Amino acid sequence: METYFCKSCNIKFDATGVKEEWIDAAFGPCSKMLANCPECNAVCDEYRAPKQTSGGQSFHSHTPSCGSCCGGCGL
Repeated sequence: METYFCKSCNIKFDATGVKEEWIDAAFGPCSKMLANCPECNAVCDEYRAPKQTSGGQSFHSHTPSCGSCCGGCGL
C-alpha cells in the first residue's frame, strides 16, 4: 500500500494504487501511481512530502540586491 493525497478533500489516505505509464517527448518513459479517494472518488496522485531547501528555508527572497524595491538603486 502507498500513501495518496486528495487535492479535492485535502486528505491523505493509504490505498493500493494502479500504475499509469506513458511516453513523454522530453523525458521518455514515465509512470506514476494513482488511486481513487475514499471520500469523493477523485483520482489522486501518490503523496510526496514537500522538499526542503538546503538551508531549511522554504522560500526565496525576491528583494533586489540593493535592498530596495522602489528604485533606490536606479534599476
